[in-house]
Amino acid sequence: MLERAEEFKLNHEAGERKWFIELSLCILTANSSFEAAYRSLQIALPAILRGDEEEIKRSLVLSGYRFPNLKAKYLALAAKRFANLKGWIKPIADRDQFAAREELLGIEGIGMKEASHFLRNVGYMQLAIIDRHVIRFIEKIGGPSTPKLSLRLYLYLEEIIRGISSSVGLPPGLLDLYIWYLETGTILK
Repeated sequence: MLERAEEFKLNHEAGERKWFIELSLCILTANSSFEAAYRSLQIALPAILRGDEEEIKRSLVLSGYRFPNLKAKYLALAAKRFANLKGWIKPIADRDQFAAREELLGIEGIGMKEASHFLRNVGYMQLAIIDRHVIRFIEKIGGPSTPKLSLRLYLYLEEIIRGISSSVGLPPGLLDLYIWYLETGTILK
């Protein structure tokens, strides 16, 4: 887990290209497993970096990705609109990570979980990634059962993680990674 934290710090210092790759991964992980998204990113990355929607779609189909049409559209739009992603988000996140997450929500294909995931992966640790593993963990420790994750519930669950985080002295962005490990037995991006 500490190796992953070091990688996040390195990503923070990396250039625009690395930040865009991390954003692309987060777009692909929405409604997909991380493993499938990561595998598809490896195959489709050249097309994603070129920003050609049809080429991205073909690459995603080749990789076996579940939603090639929709995600190709999102990735092509992101490639065209966010060439200066780091220059746009970093100054905001340096001041206020919650405000940076709000900004990211304006990107098609990015929701609360994906925005939090992206910010964590580029070195901002004060937000929690509320995914099914974290939800399961919260349910196990007596938190609410969550059949449907609304914005209000996401923020409530994030506050639970922030409280635990404060008591154990681990930032929320690393605590959710540790919870992922507890629930899955693996450490992924």
